[in-house]
Amino acid sequence: MPFQRLIPSLLIHEGRLVKGRNFRDLRDAGLPHTTARAHNHQGADELLVCDIDASRDGLAPQSQIIKSVAAECHMPLCVAGGIRGRDEASVIMDAGADKICLTTTALDNPELVSDLAHQYGSQAVVIGVDVIKDQSGDYCLYDHRSGATVPDRNPLDWMSTAVDMGAGEVRLMAVDREGTLEGYDLDLYREARDRVQVPIILEGGAGTLNHVEDAFEAGVDGIGVGAMLVFSDANLVKIKQHLITAGKNVRR
Repeated sequence: MPFQRLIPSLLIHEGRLVKGRNFRDLRDAGLPHTTARAHNHQGADELLVCDIDASRDGLAPQSQIIKSVAAECHMPLCVAGGIRGRDEASVIMDAGADKICLTTTALDNPELVSDLAHQYGSQAVVIGVDVIKDQSGDYCLYDHRSGATVPDRNPLDWMSTAVDMGAGEVRLMAVDREGTLEGYDLDLYREARDRVQVPIILEGGAGTLNHVEDAFEAGVDGIGVGAMLVFSDANLVKIKQHLITAGKNVRR
């Protein structure tokens, strides 16, 4: 059985590592490459890097930053942000990425999923699905560029479509949990798990060791961890040791 993965999630803004809450109120959290080095030494199973400038402002991916991060990684590197076509994907892969995560660009151009899956293989294409609850408590697809929900588009239907088009993995983000340290949305994970058979990386809300254990107990293939690593005394060594003690299926 494949190991369940611990995946630090890094947001890059103006060349710096940042972290906020619900995709807002960003605070500086250091240099991307030195943080990647620390996560590598502490046994991260993978690293996710999202260039939020490229994503929000329509800029080209910052290949030099990706190269500096990749130089510190001895684990798979997944990169998101600003990948609008094969040219940007090629720049990212040449800079050292192993996977590409498509979120809003796939909403704009769904065929990009199948194009890149054909070029690099499904294992290299991750579909990012940002989800937020509306006032009625229903799950809605969220577009971080506008800060609003996407009308008439069910997030789990879109996730299933993207997987059918070739995405080999899902990054599932509970936006209303992001940076809150209040725990993962396991109900969202369970609904998604019923819809697709590919690995699901759950992100948004980790704040305690018990939150991580609960997610692993629910069966996640991996978890994205951001604010917990930046703004608490937790680190990957401590998290992994807790999971090993709890008998979870993690790489030692």
